[in-house]
Amino acid sequence: MSPEPEIVQVGADHHSAPFSVLERLHRCSISGDAEKAARASCDGVVALVTCHRHEIYLEGVAAARAQEIFARWLGFPEADLPEILPHLRVRTGAAAARHLMRVVAGLESAVLGEDQVLAQAREAYRRACQAGSAGPLLHRLFHAAFRVGRRVRGETGLCTGVRSLAGAGIAHLEETLHGVEGRSFAVLGAGEMASLAARRLRERGAGRLVIASRTRERADALAAGVDGETCEWAWRHGALWQADGAVCAVSSERPVVEIDWLREWVGRHGAGVAIVDLGVPANVERSDEMPAGLVLVDMAALSSELREADDLRQAAIAEAGAIVEDELSELLRWLHMRHEYREAARCVRGAPVVSRP
Repeated sequence: MSPEPEIVQVGADHHSAPFSVLERLHRCSISGDAEKAARASCDGVVALVTCHRHEIYLEGVAAARAQEIFARWLGFPEADLPEILPHLRVRTGAAAARHLMRVVAGLESAVLGEDQVLAQAREAYRRACQAGSAGPLLHRLFHAAFRVGRRVRGETGLCTGVRSLAGAGIAHLEETLHGVEGRSFAVLGAGEMASLAARRLRERGAGRLVIASRTRERADALAAGVDGETCEWAWRHGALWQADGAVCAVSSERPVVEIDWLREWVGRHGAGVAIVDLGVPANVERSDEMPAGLVLVDMAALSSELREADDLRQAAIAEAGAIVEDELSELLRWLHMRHEYREAARCVRGAPVVSRP
């Protein structure tokens, strides 16, 4: 029987924690040396952060210390730990390896089979490699997970249809506005999710696209790629007022769209405007009295709607799950061979020296 991998996974995602807790985690300031600091407590660490998850994979550390390392990595105040501890999940050995494979396959995403998570996992691994924080078992595990991701996308129908939260958001805009063709849109943000949304809008025949980002160079680059135009970040409210719809995908601890702007927007258009908030924490300020005539769709609403469609894809889910188990078996076989080699080497080192005649 193969020994269990010396791997521990700890974190919270949209399955274990409400959006309020995930927003709290996203507000934590993770320093550039956070993974290196966590590495000092174990033999390897890779951190994976997406809109719907905060988790780290550790090598060579007791599971009992995983939550402590997680909190230190986040810089989470010790006094606030009781807020998140009930929502943390700790997995060890094969369960931790299986979880990463399912995540990269898109089986644990809010949008089943979404593409972004594979790229996000690759970026997390690349960052760990650059920092020198990934140990040998984590190297093997992540490469096995990437194989799972490629196979699931190439061998199953799991990734057909809407494959990203940004795509789901644009589909919602199409439904609300009775099509996006020829209409004008403001896109706040120029990161991966904002870029996906802008490209999807252009593919659907959107008219004017105005990009606003706190980093002007990124806004210019995205605008050039989607035949759009840019707007100074400080004037984003003006871009909003001139648009029929908007997408917000900004990494920010505070809302970047004020409630008064929304009221002005609706007043200028006489209702019939829609905004998709893809931010975690939320990008759009909320109020007990939201403007009548405004349609606001956020991450929680999108996730809820998309879960309803999951039952239609059970066959693809089963196929993807089988691929996960296949690659997990290969990983455990490799681990067993590694274990036997180490045991044999230990025996050789401990054998008595026999003098030759």
